Amino acid sequence: MSDRVLLLRHQDDAGPAGLADWMRGQGIPYEIRDVPAEAAAGAHDETDWRAVVVLGSREAAYDDTVPWLAWERDEVGRHLAAGRPVLGICFGAQLLARLEGGEVRPAGTPERGWVTVHSDDPVLAGSWFAWHGDEVRVPAHAAVLARSASCAQAFRVGRHLGVQFHPEVTTDVVRQWLAQRRRQDQLLAVDGTGEEVLRETASRIGAATAAAHRLYATFFTGI
Repeated sequence: MSDRVLLLRHQDDAGPAGLADWMRGQGIPYEIRDVPAEAAAGAHDETDWRAVVVLGSREAAYDDTVPWLAWERDEVGRHLAAGRPVLGICFGAQLLARLEGGEVRPAGTPERGWVTVHSDDPVLAGSWFAWHGDEVRVPAHAAVLARSASCAQAFRVGRHLGVQFHPEVTTDVVRQWLAQRRRQDQLLAVDGTGEEVLRETASRIGAATAAAHRLYATFFTGI
């Protein structure tokens, strides 16, 4: 088995950010691959990765018209079949749920900004940054680990973990997202403003980053 971790990225503004910082600090080697480019090439990866991380995307995990989604479903499905642990973040969690027999659908209440997550697990309970308009109905054999007022926020299937929120965000990532017109419009749709989110980020990012490090350590120690 390789000691490297595969990170599947779907767009430039949804990279590993704080997760990559933590992995470098822990001496965990990783490789980032861009899903649209890999799908266009059509190749499949047979590397026995230590783990696979599926990052966020603006696309919906149930939208089979997305040009690269069929390739990624096959690719991540291969990793699951090979027993490689998968960590799914936001879109990644939705894809994991779908591959394991769950459902992804438009959210009754989109979440944009900081949300309160309830869990019996102190690693998961607290404030996390979320940005999604879809939600997961977890597979029947999955264990729901955390919820917000709106939806399931974390679930485990065997060695695999899906989180609907974004543990990887940094202040710079939040600023970058809020500078985009599309995201500004999405925020206004839930009666939020960029100024409010930035103020809340300043007060919450330290605790959220520490919690994210505990989350990563729990996942990677378990594999």
